[in-house]
Amino acid sequence: MDVLPPPDRAPISPSEYPRIPTRTPLATLEKLSTIFVSGDIDEFRDVLNSVSSSIGAFDICDLHRIMAEAIKRDDARFIKELLDRGLPMDTLYASQAVQAKAINALEIFISSGWDINEPISELRPPVLGDAIEDEDMTAWLLDHGADPNQRCFIDLTPLSYAVESAPISIISLLFSHGGDAGKGQLLHHTIERRSGTIEVLKLLLEKGASLNSTAFEDHPSWTLFYFMGLGTALHKAAELGKVDVVNFLISEGADRCVKDANGRTPIDCARMSNQWQVIEVLEGK
Repeated sequence: MDVLPPPDRAPISPSEYPRIPTRTPLATLEKLSTIFVSGDIDEFRDVLNSVSSSIGAFDICDLHRIMAEAIKRDDARFIKELLDRGLPMDTLYASQAVQAKAINALEIFISSGWDINEPISELRPPVLGDAIEDEDMTAWLLDHGADPNQRCFIDLTPLSYAVESAPISIISLLFSHGGDAGKGQLLHHTIERRSGTIEVLKLLLEKGASLNSTAFEDHPSWTLFYFMGLGTALHKAAELGKVDVVNFLISEGADRCVKDANGRTPIDCARMSNQWQVIEVLEGK
């Protein structure tokens, strides 16, 4: 079958994308957006009062873009007004607030009843996981009740994110606020680090992490991922060719004979990935 060449025209710009249908007339949305940009909260309220009481169609949910912009500006007036008018709270708003370091927004969300430990989605833990590279924001969330061990549907926690990429100081901060080395598959996530891996592994082992546990062996989400050949931290380090990490894990007592969900030992994983230096270490050469 012949493959047609790409069309000889420039791709459309985002401004040319089809508009998502809304109940609220476009003119009303544009007017409210303009008022928001000007920062006139009184006029904003007047327009909302007018459109809310009129017979014409209006849906507060159509103002989600204004909420997103208000969060970026950390403008408590508009954020509170939108929530008070019935705009549903969404955990993604909280995630945006964390990324924007919008403390006013977060305080309003909490006072409005938002659960700081609500997972963002089935596959994303609560917003504390979005803050793990910012020590001040991490500390603020912890001081306001954020749980470093709160899972989403799978065994993934804010601490899982932290051990994978955060500075050791933030990981220690999470442990000082109740972090649990037995939740979140921490050893396996640590193997993914680009630097400081052994330092974090030492901390986790001191905190009681199980060195020879296979991934998700103690959590129902094992059934979702077993086909991936879930193994121990040594399996993952061997597959990725991290010789220094393999040496460290073995020195700490990692079992070279444990098989993953597909029946493979760590040396099998190293062979499949052509990690010859790791193979030599595992063979004891």
